[in-house]
Amino acid sequence: MLAAVTVPQTQPFPAPPADDGTGLDLTQANERLASMTAKERIRWAVDTFGDRVLLLSSMQKTAVVLMHMFHELGLTNEVLFVDTGYHFFETLRMRDEYMRRFHLNLVTLYPASTIEEQEALYGAKLFNSVAGQPECCRMRKEMPLLAHLATKQAPVLVNGLRRSEGGKRANIKALGPDRRTNGYQLSPIFDWTTADVQAYIAEHDLPMHPLHAQGYPSIGCYPCTTPVQPGEDERAGRWRHLRVLTEEAPQYCNINFSDGGGI
Repeated sequence: MLAAVTVPQTQPFPAPPADDGTGLDLTQANERLASMTAKERIRWAVDTFGDRVLLLSSMQKTAVVLMHMFHELGLTNEVLFVDTGYHFFETLRMRDEYMRRFHLNLVTLYPASTIEEQEALYGAKLFNSVAGQPECCRMRKEMPLLAHLATKQAPVLVNGLRRSEGGKRANIKALGPDRRTNGYQLSPIFDWTTADVQAYIAEHDLPMHPLHAQGYPSIGCYPCTTPVQPGEDERAGRWRHLRVLTEEAPQYCNINFSDGGGI
């Protein structure tokens, strides 16, 4: 099913439960998760936390893998897609394709303001400046997600982050705290390589974002994403227009907690 949700800009998070019944020890949990397969990690999370487990999907390669695992496990847990209003048409088509083919409980989240309202408020396209870009990402990506998560108690947000991506992601574990939500983030493929991701997609013949074949290894909003040239880092195409202005240009949008102040 496909649901559309427009969420408020801010919403307080419920306090973490004094005892959620899991008796979770994070260190012990990660020791146990380390020896599991990615699918087993997801199964463990759902067995432990129930419908508090939600998958954040960008419709890119790692998201494709995780959406297929949700399908194979027969999960009805929410799969969240944040529609910023700036997505490539191909990204929206991927969302619809996975919803139809795998019958996922796919929920689309929208920012509180339209693009036109945002530009009228600021008198500019925020993504065109180093100062404005963080606010654009906050308003159109992070806030819709956090507002939806605020309706859950201690949610467990599943992502496709991997250690092999380097940077702040190099030290992630399978399960970590998300202090924004009083919950957790689960990275089931944290120990996978790019080759592992490709092999899974090939083995299951999964539909892939067509822009990956056109030189886009990392795909975000169309004003802020360009193809990557041979020899460049996989994320070199993200916010390239700002990188020519300053070395402090962004690498991530901070929708994932560990890309911000998490680790």
